[in-house]
Amino acid sequence: MNETRLSGNESKLLSCLLLFFRGIGPGATPGLTGLDDEAGLDRHELDKAVKGLRDKGLIEYWELKPAVRLTREGLLLAERLPGGEGG
Repeated sequence: MNETRLSGNESKLLSCLLLFFRGIGPGATPGLTGLDDEAGLDRHELDKAVKGLRDKGLIEYWELKPAVRLTREGLLLAERLPGGEGG
């Protein structure tokens, strides 16, 4: 996989989503409501991080709920971050 540059807030969100993935499983699709607190971000920071990760293809986004889920690429990258299995 190519080197993917993440902002600090994108890294925080990706790490948070990895915790959901590990706790719930591959179908983990947390809603955005409350995810800012879980990731330690302000709401505007969360929105920007979601957009950045989505643009990079690292998460899927559902507007209806709204909710997010790691893609395969996002999972692999999240596991390489500090605190991930390979980090």
